Amino acid sequence: MAYQDHLTRQIEQLGMVLRGLITGLLGGRDPGEAAMATAQAEQALDEALQLQPGTIATLPATDLLQHLQHRPDCTEANLDLLADLLIALADAPGQDIGQAAHYRQQALALMEHLNATGNTFNMERHGKMARLRVAT
Repeated sequence: MAYQDHLTRQIEQLGMVLRGLITGLLGGRDPGEAAMATAQAEQALDEALQLQPGTIATLPATDLLQHLQHRPDCTEANLDLLADLLIALADAPGQDIGQAAHYRQQALALMEHLNATGNTFNMERHGKMARLRVAT
């Protein structure tokens, strides 16, 4: 149990680091700097999710869900955070339109899965899902 708590804290800390990277990315003015920050965020996500480098950018949403379901650290809160990070990557300045749509599809699939399997109603999640459905 203590191991799971420690692992959960590490995932939450990684989420905060990634959120900081993406926040910096959204506020950046240099397109090269934004592309580098996006690549760093993608690499950090691949490492955190124990995926091969470059996988998060190409992994279909269904495969991502299947991979995440076997991880004990993928709690509802962590999956919500991951969906937020994917949305931020999609909205990053200079993001390719096709890649942005891919990240939005992944985020939408995660949130739909959470709604189907979760025990709590999340109004904020429903609002995000509605915006993603319009955007994709």
